[in-house]
Amino acid sequence: MLEQAKKLGFVSLGFSGHGYQGFDEEYSMSPETQQEYINTVRALREVTCSDRSAPRIWLGVEEDSLTPTAQKEKNRRDMDYVIVSTHYFTTDFEGEPLYVDGFPRRIHEYVRKQLDGDYMAMVQEYYDLHVSALLASERVDIIGHFDLIRKYAASHDLFDENSPEYRRIALDALERAFPCGGIREINTGAMARGYLDTPYPTRELLGAWHEMGGRITITSDCHFADKLDHAYKDAIELAKACGFTSAIMLGTGDDLFDEVTL
Repeated sequence: MLEQAKKLGFVSLGFSGHGYQGFDEEYSMSPETQQEYINTVRALREVTCSDRSAPRIWLGVEEDSLTPTAQKEKNRRDMDYVIVSTHYFTTDFEGEPLYVDGFPRRIHEYVRKQLDGDYMAMVQEYYDLHVSALLASERVDIIGHFDLIRKYAASHDLFDENSPEYRRIALDALERAFPCGGIREINTGAMARGYLDTPYPTRELLGAWHEMGGRITITSDCHFADKLDHAYKDAIELAKACGFTSAIMLGTGDDLFDEVTL
């Protein structure tokens, strides 16, 4: 990741592994591996401090809305920045966690068995959980992929994201989430992995965020070094089309964030 960032001319680079959450350790870090992760990123930062070609390294974590409170408090002590996301509907559906962006078959089963086949109730449940976690957090630096629930909406016939009912729920959630103070990411990760042709969030949600006076950043959620800047040009054009003239990036000095002109 660092070598690719150098090649691309990045001036800052943030790592944000999926933090320990007390369940589903196959997906996220354990307490031991999270400490190893912290040590590794801090050591990498020390090594690159004297390298003028290297970006400024930041230590972050992507925290789930269902992460226990004690772990959230620890994250805020240990990390430079925190991304708050929602990846689960529940930690236990038929003995396993149920992912928002997981196997569509299980999502269909959940809606049929738990929600009487009401997919808009599923949408409402997701956004309510996400907004509640954002508002309850003592510190949200970045709001993770706000409309992650769109990932399989069209390809696996979950719901119509252009329907008035979905748009009303999503826009209402966006407005309710604004007081958390977080910076909203334009996230190109689903594009990089071939799931969607557009970033999170939709143009409508991003335009509404601009009207509210919200701030944005651009992230690749890359998982792979060769996708580190995937579709950044598309994300910038989308931001401009929604009225944004600047974005927030991880800082190059002591300040966590810098503002840059688009």
